[in-house]
Amino acid sequence: MTHTLPEFDDWLENALVEEADMAGESVDTYIARAVAARMVIGRARRGEVDIQELLAHVRAAHLDLPGPISGDAVLSDPDRLRALYDSGFLNAERAHSLDRVVAMVVAALGVPSAAVSLVDRDTQYMCSAIGLKGEVARTRQGPSEGSLGREIVASGKPLILEDVRKDPHLIDHFAVRNGYIVAYAGFPLKDGHGHTIGTLAAWNTRPRRWSSGHIQLMEDFVMMIRARIFGIAPE
Repeated sequence: MTHTLPEFDDWLENALVEEADMAGESVDTYIARAVAARMVIGRARRGEVDIQELLAHVRAAHLDLPGPISGDAVLSDPDRLRALYDSGFLNAERAHSLDRVVAMVVAALGVPSAAVSLVDRDTQYMCSAIGLKGEVARTRQGPSEGSLGREIVASGKPLILEDVRKDPHLIDHFAVRNGYIVAYAGFPLKDGHGHTIGTLAAWNTRPRRWSSGHIQLMEDFVMMIRARIFGIAPE
């Protein structure tokens, strides 16, 4: 058999042909669409500003992607999920090693609540936290949909707000709607390849201003956590 992709063995080649056939496409088109999707996911994850230009070229090539390119695509990125699972910090016992850092965040910023959260496709896990409220305080997890952590994972950028209720895009998020979060400062936790597996966040139930000193402290704590999870030396 002549392989479409040199790295594929006969089994993978047959599976590729079957998937393309079920999608009603040629193998070449199926591969091109998959590559285009991967490119868009990569740029979305890095927060690059030219993603709309890339999408325009993808559409012009008649390689429209299945469904909107949104946070869903980033959350489902297999490389991101592999980085999350390989970290080992979904294991509760291992995650306890982060408790001291979370306690330091609460003390240094003078906030009642802080957490390290890990986010997979559908669920946000509070692997180390202080000051949780509601059902999540008991279960230490909840749906990623409607969580502020999901916003950070999708964008790969910090989310820092004095009063989340003033942002029309976030006012309906569960924790905001229920009054658990008003002021919020959340930062992405990235591995060495730029995959955001979760967040470090601090929050309050009333508005507050986050100073440049607060932000610097959070960035320092992020470096500490990255060192603990990924073995990445602080810069």
